[in-house]
Amino acid sequence: MSAFRRRSLLASPALIAALGASDAEAQTAQPLRIAMSIGDVPRLWGGPEAGFEGVRFGSYFVYDSLTLWDLSRADRPSGLVPGLATAWRVDEADRRRWIVDLRQGVTFHDGSPFDADSAVWNFESIFNPQAPQFEGTRSALVRARVTSYAGIEKLDTYRIALTTRMPDATWPYQMAFVWFASPTHWKALGGDWAKFAQNPSGTGPYKVSSVTPRQRADLEANTAYWDARRIPKAPRTALLPIPDGAARVAALRSGQVDLVESLPPDTIPSLQAARFQVVQNAYPHIWAWRLNVTEGSPFADLRVRQAANLAIDREGMVALLSGAALAARGKVTPEDPWFGNPSFKLRYDIPAAQKLMAEAGYGPNRRCAINCIMPVSGGGQMVPQPMNEAMQQSMRDAWFDVTFQPVDFATSINMLRAGAKDPSSRGGHALNIAIPSMEPNTGWLIYDGELAPPRGINWGLYNAPAANAQMATIRQSFDAATMDRAMARLHEILIDDAALLAVVHDLNPRALSPRCRGFVPARSWFQDYTQIAVG
Repeated sequence: MSAFRRRSLLASPALIAALGASDAEAQTAQPLRIAMSIGDVPRLWGGPEAGFEGVRFGSYFVYDSLTLWDLSRADRPSGLVPGLATAWRVDEADRRRWIVDLRQGVTFHDGSPFDADSAVWNFESIFNPQAPQFEGTRSALVRARVTSYAGIEKLDTYRIALTTRMPDATWPYQMAFVWFASPTHWKALGGDWAKFAQNPSGTGPYKVSSVTPRQRADLEANTAYWDARRIPKAPRTALLPIPDGAARVAALRSGQVDLVESLPPDTIPSLQAARFQVVQNAYPHIWAWRLNVTEGSPFADLRVRQAANLAIDREGMVALLSGAALAARGKVTPEDPWFGNPSFKLRYDIPAAQKLMAEAGYGPNRRCAINCIMPVSGGGQMVPQPMNEAMQQSMRDAWFDVTFQPVDFATSINMLRAGAKDPSSRGGHALNIAIPSMEPNTGWLIYDGELAPPRGINWGLYNAPAANAQMATIRQSFDAATMDRAMARLHEILIDDAALLAVVHDLNPRALSPRCRGFVPARSWFQDYTQIAVG
């Protein structure tokens, strides 16, 4: 039996108390209780930490953005749909300028109206350090994903103009990562973002009843939500941070939670046998190592990067994960229009890896020491310890000696934002944080040489002229077919240059109680939990 099959974690007294309270409520209000894989409730101020799992629960539950993701289907990748914007178009006279029509009749949870003034206030709260509503940490958490913003102008009550630093066809995707908080409510709380995070007001489908840090957040359905189709079917919902996979599954089996995120794959057969619902679907995700390519790092050498990619037994990793993954052939899957035709083929080939390592000056008597920062849980991280230990074992044959820095997921995100040269990364040569690929910015601009921290999240300071030039081409690709071709070429460049250590694509397994119905597993990092009825 593998190590991760044997490991378990007893719930802390605080967690037991939180679960107990949730179970008592279940007898009356029938709440939907969701076990998150992160270690704390993400800050609910419209720009959460904890990566995309933090965004999933800390943003899209309580807030809306101008553009939203279509999470209604399981048979195709999610695309953009109108959110707080009903329409957006580039100004053909100046392709840095976008005209955005705002949705009318929307109110924040405190009853104040959403309009152009509140939109301007929110953008200023993130991008203008001189604005009284600016908060540095919250700003950093948002602007790392909104890299093209230059300015905003109110045109009328329900229309704004947004300006980008350069013409950028990917701007509508970036608009999906600015979430709108109530200026009126912020002022009523004395202009204190810490208080706001505990008592937030957005326009989203859920209202926050209470937050107990590291234990739970209680929410209720926003029955006045502007999209009647997405008023939550469960009148009450509880978010419970349970970072240990075994503890999450134990809570599901005992009836203390209804839905488990980041399901440990080895539990799938027994849960199915016990008639729990297990749902999984392909989504835009690669479980990978981000590589430090700065001077002095072994991964500064292309031969070492390619050798590492040849030293991974990906099929063995799929078996370790009970089939709940796909072996990576690139950053995206081969049928994806962005795959292209990379020259460097990802495969398990120890002799080829050894040949490259020998060319780079390594061998059985001069091994390559690699230190990898390893989050122990978190969104998209699957089961990181056994997966990394499997990589450590297979890479040994190619003369790599891998050690790990275990950290919690929130810490790893802070390291990601700070960059590989920052002392917080403690000399790490790799950072094992899963990488999205759902749109041309997220998971792709992390290779833009101009977006090293603090401007972006290019953690490893990758800076390749060919990749930089191709990203400039993508920003000028204002029609879908041209953008697909440009993205495919970028993928070829990144794989040929071994810009990442690509391992497997997650199938995103979740488990639900038999009392849940209506969930659609979208092909996205985000999910629509409003459709889940409980009872």
